[in-house]
Amino acid sequence: MVLFSKKGDHKIHPASTTKIATLLYALKCSRDLKELVMVVPELLKTMTKEQKIANNYSIVPYLLEPDAYTLGLYPNSFYTFEDLYYALMLVSANDAANVIAYHLGERSIEQFMIGLNLYMGQIGCVDTTYVNPSGLEYPSHRTTAIDLSKMLAHAIKQPEALKILSTVHFKIESGELLDRELNNSNRLIRPDSGMQYKYCIGGKTGYTEHAGYCFVAAAKNGERSLVVAVMQSLTPHERFLDATNLFNAAFDEKKISRVFFNAEDPCFQTTPKYATKPLSLHLEEDLRVETFESVLENMEPVVTLFESSLPVKKGDVLGKVEIVTKNGKVIDSKKLFSSEDRALTWSSFWVRNKWSVFCAFIFLAWSAKWFHRKYRSTRASCKSISQGSK
Repeated sequence: MVLFSKKGDHKIHPASTTKIATLLYALKCSRDLKELVMVVPELLKTMTKEQKIANNYSIVPYLLEPDAYTLGLYPNSFYTFEDLYYALMLVSANDAANVIAYHLGERSIEQFMIGLNLYMGQIGCVDTTYVNPSGLEYPSHRTTAIDLSKMLAHAIKQPEALKILSTVHFKIESGELLDRELNNSNRLIRPDSGMQYKYCIGGKTGYTEHAGYCFVAAAKNGERSLVVAVMQSLTPHERFLDATNLFNAAFDEKKISRVFFNAEDPCFQTTPKYATKPLSLHLEEDLRVETFESVLENMEPVVTLFESSLPVKKGDVLGKVEIVTKNGKVIDSKKLFSSEDRALTWSSFWVRNKWSVFCAFIFLAWSAKWFHRKYRSTRASCKSISQGSK
């Protein structure tokens, strides 16, 4: 659930935080991490941002840019998916993003992006449309801070993704490279950064001129897990500082207890079928929730009354009360019981069904009259036959 949001639903350019989605969908494709894939030279082609703008972005959206970070993959060399995944997330290698998408998209980055966008919708990121796997700027490449938070929240629940996100240093073993040592760009997870945050379990940085400095991070303290998306910061330092302050604000919250309904609350009623007046319902115990205040603000009680009809016995279950979050998750549920016996009487049946009873009476009267006429007609016919035979 969203605890705090400032322009969280505004569509923005996400820069390299895009790569969270690329990793998630790549892992969903379930390929062997040690599988070797070749770097097709076409995937390393570059074009300056100025040339892209001059061409009105009519070129393919995944062309690399000379001043954007690449790992320096060699054309026609072979690398494992595992090494490419770590390069993708730790140092934000744009060339690794292209190679991953090309091979998992069955030799088509466009096909990979179609699958990725469908997958984003499946995990609830409905305001996200990505056209390349790296996050290089393109007019239609957009998401929101809330969607980015959902992506990372989903990622930290995947063991393979969390392992990569939480890695501080990694050494690439496959292929040809000038530098095989990778250091995570997430300063909150690095002990040598001067900004390490002890609760941080992973994150992804990003930067483009238009997007500014971006950062999506996850932290866990005891039973509570949080995700923060900080977008369009002015400096690299600012995004890490803002994320730390947001984490601390949430982790500093104390748990409180709120009683939504007590067991003696007389506010629940239902009117069973055939009843002429409402029937009182009650809870057997208090409906109480103990959690953080920011979480309580996202909860509301929902009362559901079951279909019922007389007679009713005291203690019959006639409904329920649920505490539900804004995203539909049920936190707690209690049954509603009948507080009294209520028998079915002819008077109550008549009051609730008088038109039905009246119509039934008319039908029975008409049927009786019809049968009476039929009987008299049959009797007269039988008498006539009897006289004729004499």
